[in-house]
Amino acid sequence: MRQRQTPESIEAWFEEGLRCFQKPDGVGAVRAFRQVIDLDPGYRHRDGDNAYFYMGKIHEVEGDLDLAVGMYTRALTLDAWDEESLIGRGSCLTVQKAHDRAIEDFRKALSIPDARRRSPAQHLLYAIAENYRQQSDYTSALMWGQRALDLDPDNYRHQELVKAMQAKLQSGQGAPVT
Repeated sequence: MRQRQTPESIEAWFEEGLRCFQKPDGVGAVRAFRQVIDLDPGYRHRDGDNAYFYMGKIHEVEGDLDLAVGMYTRALTLDAWDEESLIGRGSCLTVQKAHDRAIEDFRKALSIPDARRRSPAQHLLYAIAENYRQQSDYTSALMWGQRALDLDPDNYRHQELVKAMQAKLQSGQGAPVT
């Protein structure tokens, strides 16, 4: 069996990281992306991605959400409008119950013009609604959920969220008292 050669350039290390990431070979990907970061912490691949995003994804999948949030945050220091890092960090923050921060990330991703944004608006709207729901702010959850449903009227999850929020509000529950 022939051994792979050690990459000789930062771009080659990044490509090695991508290859391992897609295998999936998390150990190899982390090794390669760490090498990229060691060589140039601000390196951005020709497609705009950076090693911190992939490190965030790996740590998110492994369940180390604190480290994932840190890596996504570093990716966002290189590009404050990195849609995938905003969504990744927002998802981690949702699980960590840092709902206000998650909402901020999802709203920022939603503010990326439609022509440049890859994520469908209704998915981001739903994520925002879900964060409000988890905070028991049913009025806001209904507003954002209804916006998601308006864009995707056949989506069962959106229908169920709107129906549940309407029921909560009809029963006298609403935004939390602060």
